[in-house]
This record gives sequence, C-alpha cells and structure tokens, in this order.
Amino acid sequence: MRKFIWYITKRLLLLGLLYLLAGLIIPPLFHKTIHTEETEGRNVELSMERVKSIDNNMDALLWRLRLIEAARERVVLTTFDFRDDNSGQDMMAALFHAADRGVQVQILVDGMNGSVWLPGSGHFRELAAHENVEVRLYNPINLLIPWRLNYRMHDKYLIADDFAYILGGRNTDDLFLGNYADSYNEDRDILVYETAPGKGNSYQQLQEYFARIWELPCCKPYRGGAFDQGQLAKHYEEIREKHPDAFTEPDWEMETMETEYVSVWTNPIEPENKEPGLWDRLTRQMKGEEDILIQTPYIICSKAMYRDLTEITLGGARIEMITNAVESGANPFGCTDYLNQKKNIRKTGLHTYEYPGPQALHTKTILAGENISMVGSCNLDMRSIYLDTEMMLVIDSPELNKNLRAQAEELKRRSRHVAPDGSVTDGESYAPPKGGMGKRIFYGIFCNVTRLFRHLL
Repeated sequence: MRKFIWYITKRLLLLGLLYLLAGLIIPPLFHKTIHTEETEGRNVELSMERVKSIDNNMDALLWRLRLIEAARERVVLTTFDFRDDNSGQDMMAALFHAADRGVQVQILVDGMNGSVWLPGSGHFRELAAHENVEVRLYNPINLLIPWRLNYRMHDKYLIADDFAYILGGRNTDDLFLGNYADSYNEDRDILVYETAPGKGNSYQQLQEYFARIWELPCCKPYRGGAFDQGQLAKHYEEIREKHPDAFTEPDWEMETMETEYVSVWTNPIEPENKEPGLWDRLTRQMKGEEDILIQTPYIICSKAMYRDLTEITLGGARIEMITNAVESGANPFGCTDYLNQKKNIRKTGLHTYEYPGPQALHTKTILAGENISMVGSCNLDMRSIYLDTEMMLVIDSPELNKNLRAQAEELKRRSRHVAPDGSVTDGESYAPPKGGMGKRIFYGIFCNVTRLFRHLL
C-alpha cells in the first residue's frame, strides 16, 4: 500500500511540475503584434513641467525623502522591488511619518517580489498597518494559475501631492538607493516638477495611469501580521540626523530645467501577453532621426525587434548602444544572450559599446536627435516589450538631451566599441575588466541553456 501511495504521489508531483512549467513557458511564446498605433497631440501652450535627471544613487534616495517630506495630502509609491534593507527602511520611515501627519499613502508593489521579500519584514508590516496607509500587490504569486506568473509590474515612480514626481529605473533597495552597498547598479530617474500644480501633461497622465492599475482585479490588498510598534518612528529621527539636507525645502526652479513637452508612455497594464505598444511608439519616435543613442543593461530582442532596429538604421540613422560588458554585467541571462546574439545584433547596424564597470549599468534611456530624451523602466528585451508593465518619460528638452549625451560620451570613452562589421576598438579610457575569465567560462556553458527560454527574458 505504501508503494502504491508513493507511486501516486510521485506521479501527481510530476504532473504538477509539468503543469507549472507548461504554464510558465508556453503562453509567452506567442508574441502579439500591434493593431492600433497610439498617438498623442502636443499641447501648444508653454510646458508647465520642469525636469531634473537624477544619476547618483545617493541623490536618488535624498530626492525621494524630500518629496515625501514635502507632501501634505497624498503620496503614491509604485515599485517593482521593495526590500527591508537600509534604504528600504529609510523609505518606510519617511512614509510612516508622512502618514502620521495625515498624508494618505498608497503603495503598490509587484506581487512576486512583494510575496517573497515583504512578509518577513516587521518594518513593512508596521507601515502597512497605519490607518493612513494602503498597500496592494500587483498579481501576487498563485501556482494554480502559473501562466500569470510571467506578467510582472516593472513600474517605478513616486508621486508627491500635485507638485512633483520621480519616475525611472530604480527599485526601492540598497542596489539603487543610498550609498549602503559596495556593489550597486548605476541608474537614472527623472524628477518632474509642476510649475502649475496638477496642470502638467505628464502629471495628469501618470495620475490616470495609477488610478487604472490600482483598481485592477489582480491588485490584491496586502495582509500583514504582528510587528513591533515604534521602530519606524525611531528610524525617522535617525535619518533626519543622518540626512539633514533631505528635510529642507529645495529651490525647485533652480534645481530643474525647462522643457517643451513631457509625456508618459506605457505598456498595457493587464497581467497577460501584451501588444508591444510602448515599443511601437519608441521606434516610431526614433525613425527619421539621424543620431540615436540607447542605454540598456542588456539586449534580448525578438525577430520583430531586430527588424524594427534594422529598419531604423537602413533609414539613415546611426544607432549607438551602451550596454554592460559580459565580464561585468550583473544579469547572467542578458550576458549569455548577448554572447549568443552578437551576430544578429551587428546585422541590425547597431554600434555597440561594451561598458566594463566598475558598477553594472541599469540605465534605460533613448536619446533621439538633439531634443528628445526617453527615460524610464523599459529594458531592450522581450520581457519589457511583451510581458511586463513598463513606463518611459518622453521629454522634449535640448538642455536635458545635451546633458545626457555628455554623460553617455564619457561611458563610450570607457567602453569597447563593436562596429556592425565586427571590428573592435577600445575607447581612449578603456580599461580591460579584471577577473572576467570565470564569468566567460560559466556563460559559455550557460549559453546553451538560455536558448531554451530566451522568450521569457
């Protein structure tokens, strides 16, 4: 009898595993195509929004604290990843103090990361239990419907009242905020300041977007448990002493630069295979421009994405792409796919700059011509285009574009240039990465594995 029970148990476990794998792997194989091209007319009035690029992790933490401290009515935090580490506790303490003074706080976290990292956090449970705080998880883990596990919320933004917001590529943890980690990711956020509160084009778009995603049936209320009271209030006093600059009112006009136009472009928000609407808009924006620069942590393209990039270069554009060198990249899937796809990448006509560190790049930016800068959460990969929610700010500002191009030029000087014909040239400040041989050997073996499920990457 025991043998029979064990036999049945093994078969049931095997069937469950096959069901899980089939649900994870098969549905994303079928990429949707775009059916309706989304367009947007520009407001002919003077832009009511000014911007600041935040390119330093310490600044990224301080500006978040400033916005939360300045809020008087409402704060919205949406993030892909939220950890109970040093910077995560800084953010929790600031949000808790805001709620204590009567600010309504709404927090939306991706349900996979929220289900993994937050249940064990007493600090987060204390924050979520506050009467002025509401927390929801986007598409939490449910193994009974494994085909939904692939569809994640990759958005990262913070809204303070109707006067300012921050949107970009940084998660809420020590890899992206503060100076708590020796090894971290370099990234970019954009601070958008409303010169006329609540009247800016992108602010209104972002508010409407958040309202839609917050009310989705897949966004479930967070259920916390027991916690120790008083920890966040104590930590708030500690960060006020540690970062006094974050608790003084900045000169918003002086800190920001003017724009002609700011717009929020997004993917569909439902947890399902997505039409590549954001990608379609980005590529249409690039067409007709002669000088395009892309910063992305890695490149994992579908055949359709390769065709789109090729069409742009055949139209006369020079596309330069800055990405992590394999020796120093932090994402093993992105590194191995790059090794597999080098020939296909060159065929598109891209000029690739392999950046060797010392910290991994996590920046997602497209510069088109001298005016347009597109900054946000969207990687140049199939997951961002077909599976996840994603956001990009599209900013018409010659001053911002010039500043970001200057930063990119420094990265190019420190990178290895791979031309479309396969020739390789070291930048004038290029220093070969150290200790990369072990990674290359591992990636050389791992390359054959990632081919099986690259459509999920």
